[in-house]
Amino acid sequence: MSATKRTASDLDRALARMGRAVTQRQSAEVIQLPLWSEPKRGTPNSFLRSALFSAIQSKDRQFLKEVTLASQDGITVKFTGEQLNQEDLTVWETLVHLARQHPLGNSCAFTAHGLLKALGLPTGGDQHRVLHSAIIRLTACAVEIRHDRKIYFGSLVESGAKDELTSHYAVRLNRDIIRLYGESQWTGIDWQQRLKLRRKPLAQALHAYYSSHRSPFPVTLAFLQKITGSKNTQAASFKRQCRVALDVLSRIGFLQSYTIEADRVTVSRNGVAARQLAVEAGTSLDAQIRPA
Repeated sequence: MSATKRTASDLDRALARMGRAVTQRQSAEVIQLPLWSEPKRGTPNSFLRSALFSAIQSKDRQFLKEVTLASQDGITVKFTGEQLNQEDLTVWETLVHLARQHPLGNSCAFTAHGLLKALGLPTGGDQHRVLHSAIIRLTACAVEIRHDRKIYFGSLVESGAKDELTSHYAVRLNRDIIRLYGESQWTGIDWQQRLKLRRKPLAQALHAYYSSHRSPFPVTLAFLQKITGSKNTQAASFKRQCRVALDVLSRIGFLQSYTIEADRVTVSRNGVAARQLAVEAGTSLDAQIRPA
């Protein structure tokens, strides 16, 4: 063997050793989600400021392939799989809430009965099937999310196992999902308020979006229609739906007030001084929405 070939072979072996060492260090590193408080549900702002979890009914889901979803400027979301809605977000937030006390990549164990109770849902057989379908959807989808120069691509649940006799689950989240949180790119959602909005997908989506802004700035109805993924493209009809949803958010104490003047929506939040973990940027989103 020539000296040149030996040198190349030695270099290949050295690079392989370095690669193995990096992999070993990464696998040994403990990566854990932020430890938000019990009344909150820590959710990436890229979820809350995009149409990843749309304000649609389950019957209106579509299968999408590498579709770029509407999102706030600075966030890009591409999606493949069965469309996700606000019910799926509630399930995902609950899974992550359970997993936050364990290193990412470890299995998180729970029972279907316990998870349904945590979701405030009945625990009958139908609900077990609905819950399992949601977990499968979150596992089967593929997302590519870019936010603040960080990229995550993969599923929203890495894998899992279920014992059919006991309905015990063991679910694993991808370690790299920590990229979606960063240092401050997430928000603590008020869980009790969200539960009060069950079966009101537009109100849930608006609650999620406005929760990620400490002092929300005025936006257009067209912007809200896109960012929530609403199927209602009729301006007058969506305006009526939006007014109903904002009324609900006022009744549960989330909004102090709101106005809709022409096509512009302005809201004032209650508890602005309360702990919020979102970082604000910009003064208007009218020209900052990425088209679907």
